[in-house]
Amino acid sequence: MPPSLHAELAEAADREGRSLNAYITGVLADRNGRAEAPDPRAPSRVLRTAVIVDLVLVAIAALVAIALLVVALP
Repeated sequence: MPPSLHAELAEAADREGRSLNAYITGVLADRNGRAEAPDPRAPSRVLRTAVIVDLVLVAIAALVAIALLVVALP
């Protein structure tokens, strides 16, 4: 692969936040009309959503606990 093509592909992969290999695989899959395999190192949306929901629930529980402590104080 010519160095100029490698550099161009590496820049495009960086803009998309993907590895060069994942970027090239995606481009080739798109050209062949195939669905692209997800990058196994990228966190899934389900995991990201679950973490956000968990953090919100922990924050709510903390606020409830603080409110109960304030109410319980003489």
